[in-house]
Amino acid sequence: MSYRAGMQRMAPADARTYWMSEAIPNDQFLVYSFADQGVPLDRWADELRRRSRDVADLTRRVRDVPAVLDRPLWVTCGVDDSQVRLHRDVTSWPECLDRIATLMSAQLSPTRHAWRAHLLGPVTTPRGRGVVVVLQICHALGDGRRAADIARKLFAPDVFRPNATSHTDGMPPAVAAGAAAAIGGVLLPVRLGRMIWRGGCAYRAARRRRPTGTAGYPPTVLNRPPGDRRSLRVIVVDRDALPREHTVTVGALTVISIALARHLGMPRGGIGAELTVGRSRPTAARNNFRNVGVDLHLEIADPVRRSTAIAAEIALARDADDEPARIAQRRADDAVPSILTHWGVRHFDVDRRPDRVTGVTVVSSVYRGADDLALGGGRVQFTTGFPTLSPAQGLTHGVHGIGDTVAISVTTSPEIMPDVDGYMGLLDEALTQVGGGRAGQDSSGSPPRE
Repeated sequence: MSYRAGMQRMAPADARTYWMSEAIPNDQFLVYSFADQGVPLDRWADELRRRSRDVADLTRRVRDVPAVLDRPLWVTCGVDDSQVRLHRDVTSWPECLDRIATLMSAQLSPTRHAWRAHLLGPVTTPRGRGVVVVLQICHALGDGRRAADIARKLFAPDVFRPNATSHTDGMPPAVAAGAAAAIGGVLLPVRLGRMIWRGGCAYRAARRRRPTGTAGYPPTVLNRPPGDRRSLRVIVVDRDALPREHTVTVGALTVISIALARHLGMPRGGIGAELTVGRSRPTAARNNFRNVGVDLHLEIADPVRRSTAIAAEIALARDADDEPARIAQRRADDAVPSILTHWGVRHFDVDRRPDRVTGVTVVSSVYRGADDLALGGGRVQFTTGFPTLSPAQGLTHGVHGIGDTVAISVTTSPEIMPDVDGYMGLLDEALTQVGGGRAGQDSSGSPPRE
């Protein structure tokens, strides 16, 4: 169901992501550093507010449907000045990371606002003096690729920008939500029948499918509840710090495999990473990705051969997504009526420790395009992000590129990793090993002190 102009029914994947945020907070924090040109921070904020009103995705919020008889709606809304916040008291890069860690505990209420922006600095970043912009986005509004596209529209140089505020909803949100509930109630028997039919198709397809992939990995000391506090770190390097023979994602996974092996030892059962992989087939969903387990092949000592093996794992995972059984399973999941999906999410036991994990760490890798973005008169220096922790994942890595600059970030907590700077040292050493000595010149494993 869709409505005239801006109002739209959430796609199933986006609704699941939205409801899951009630159990596990999942706001995305996209960090961009722009060269400081001496422009007052208030002018940066004014520019951000002006630009945001011309980005259609930033004029959306969530409207719940009564009794969850249908999926939530995206409705249009104005941009509130309070959505851009200034942090003038942040005066150093370590303070900047600490502040972002604190912001992670203040999740958005998407029924009011689906995004927020924070301006921090100016500070001396790993790439020089800059102002740091943190774009906090409700995950239902977009996955890593969609969020990067939103940020690109927001931070693009001042060229022609189509006005997003000219669109209005075809009917008041409350009326639309009530209508959606009424229609959802009438169609519930039909949707239950579709769920049963597609579930049967998925079951038959799964029985015909040959077993593939790993059954997961035994949990490690990293796979336990991380508590409330967060520790954030970032290494920023040139693209040449990673081998050109493979993608940045493969090179970063190889680096992470070396650092994890030195940090954890050689756990029985090996080490794998849970990698977010964007789907190639376009869909109506704003979240169009899946998480796959990638074995890090610690049994291969040579970094070059290990990279090749990791690349092959990722290729197999991408191909597997187009298997008939997986397609049937996605269709079955999407056919589950909203009220049942919401019930299942609400009864998800976040405290239950799994017997196996898809990976001992989560890795999210997104290329955010050319380095032609600008704000406050300054060009973008680098970009990074901090994938969310969960009760079963106490260490995540982000790999984010813009232009020829790559940032590898770490999100953890003092409960999981008391000596996070020691781990960053291991990552820095691994970068040097994998990149053939090219990493050290531009890395910032331990944040610089001013």
